[in-house]
Amino acid sequence: MPPLERERLDAYLGLLGLHRGDGVAAYDAAARAYDGFARIWDNCIAAPALAHFNALVTEHLAPGANVLDAGAGTGERTRVLLSQDTVGHVVALDGSQGMLALAERKLRDPRVVFVRGDVNRLPFPDNSFDLVASTWVVETLDDPRSAVREFVRVIKPDGVAIYAFCSLPEGRGGALLKRVIDLAAPDSGPLSVLLPEPERPFHHCERSSLHQFSGGLTTVAVVAKCCVIESTHLPCKLP
Repeated sequence: MPPLERERLDAYLGLLGLHRGDGVAAYDAAARAYDGFARIWDNCIAAPALAHFNALVTEHLAPGANVLDAGAGTGERTRVLLSQDTVGHVVALDGSQGMLALAERKLRDPRVVFVRGDVNRLPFPDNSFDLVASTWVVETLDDPRSAVREFVRVIKPDGVAIYAFCSLPEGRGGALLKRVIDLAAPDSGPLSVLLPEPERPFHHCERSSLHQFSGGLTTVAVVAKCCVIESTHLPCKLP
């Protein structure tokens, strides 16, 4: 990894490391600085994964779609969703009121509402959304599978959930990233930000898909209503 990108990754992971402990308070405090870090991540390291994520969103959005942005943060992914002509309504949900306040100031669009809530316990009935979109959220949770199960619960029978997450790639790349994490967030606990191999969210169904980018650092997954999210399933990998 080039030195500049490594420095940028250091900074971004240092911010994400604040999520441990009182994560909501940490994100409230870091809200104003978050966009700068996230922009570096999105435009440099995560760019291939996000390009694939955005293409999937465009593919799966039906006219008038009701969409949940789960873990919306300061609204950058919500902005992308609202740029789609087919979107009818977007709910931007996040646990941090500080993040949502920034998103609300940036996105003055009658099609979006902002809701403070827990991704692991979504405050919506079953079958509420045509599409759930989520980026860089499940890997920050203590129970990623619980969040993915919630995504599946709230999508309609013909809907999908599309989510992107980070995980430690195998081999020397994973070892380097672990070192970066330890340097960037030494008090946050080992591997506190990225999911090691056994803890990746799993899925199983013919309608689902999974693509990895950047040597396994980023993953984009699609799950449908019929997917069963269980710890007993082996991780899906590209051929």
